[in-house]
Amino acid sequence: MREYYLITAGYHSAGVLTHFLRTRKNDFIEMGLHHVIALYLFGGGYILNAWEAGAVIAFLHDIADVFTSITKVMAETKYIHKTAQFFPVCMLIWFYTRIFLLPQFIYTLYSDDSIEFHSPLIRYYLCFMLLCLTILHCHWFLMFCRIYKKFLDYGIAEDE
Repeated sequence: MREYYLITAGYHSAGVLTHFLRTRKNDFIEMGLHHVIALYLFGGGYILNAWEAGAVIAFLHDIADVFTSITKVMAETKYIHKTAQFFPVCMLIWFYTRIFLLPQFIYTLYSDDSIEFHSPLIRYYLCFMLLCLTILHCHWFLMFCRIYKKFLDYGIAEDE
């Protein structure tokens, strides 16, 4: 499990570098904030010896990331017409893992005293950073809903 955590932390470290080096997109600020929060979570989780919780969070995110990446690839290729069929599946998985399960995990992490940390500040640090990620996830999910509604109404799936 520790190896998975370190691999995912490396992936997000590379994501920060590539994010600031590539051309800016509409969601530059949100994605930059996401990458910085993820680095603080992974780095802080490792330094504070809370990597087990971080591995669960990374796994929850990776489930939706697979489907998100497939959707992005299909949208940029000749299979763009298949994106309309796959995008709702991606949205459902995103909603379930990042908006339904993640807040439950945050609540458990915050309220369950059997989960021991070396300091109570670690619990608050992790929960605050995860809450910031959850707010970003809600923002993106609403954006996905607007994109999909625009597609259903006009047949155009443009990134906002």
